[in-house]
Amino acid sequence: MMNPARTLFVIAVLCSLMLPARVSALAPLDSLGVWVQRVAARNAIAHDVAAYKFVAGRPIEDPQREAAVLAEKRDRAVRRGLDPDAVVHTYRQLIEANKLLQHADFQRFLVGGTPSPPPSLDAIRERIDTLDARLLSQWAQLDDVRSAPDCPRRLARAIALQGTRTSPLDEATRIALVRATLGFCPHDGVPAAAPPGAAQNDAAGH
Repeated sequence: MMNPARTLFVIAVLCSLMLPARVSALAPLDSLGVWVQRVAARNAIAHDVAAYKFVAGRPIEDPQREAAVLAEKRDRAVRRGLDPDAVVHTYRQLIEANKLLQHADFQRFLVGGTPSPPPSLDAIRERIDTLDARLLSQWAQLDDVRSAPDCPRRLARAIALQGTRTSPLDEATRIALVRATLGFCPHDGVPAAAPPGAAQNDAAGH
């Protein structure tokens, strides 16, 4: 039988090992983390959109609706004094990420998966519009993040932190988050600290 004092020591050691993960999970998100969290929430609505479209027999692609949404985002960006091209680019990526998840759900439905009863189209659009307004209202607060040389690394970390050790991001959710945030950093897709001469050897990756 283990000595009580030794038992307490073992428990203390185990708690100390668990503490960093627990603190990380409970630590408040920074502005970028909050923004990515809202992007993840927007992406999650794709499952309701897919269920609605599949049950209603409607196609995933809706070019007229997309054009109207992007035009509205451009107008809002101009009224707020934001860069309209950057804002439209971001919302285009959000739309593409949403459609990516819809296509994945359609594939599942086509091989026998059963769609969950979807909310009404108006209810779905209201949720999307609410999140879009919050994302846009936060846009100007992230100018320093986007312009920073380590923006890609910080964004990658913010995406990774959306999951926890007990509930990690599934691969589809992670890929959709990456897809939704393409171009958020002006220099994404470039290592934050590329070794000297890397540009001369880039042909090796093609």
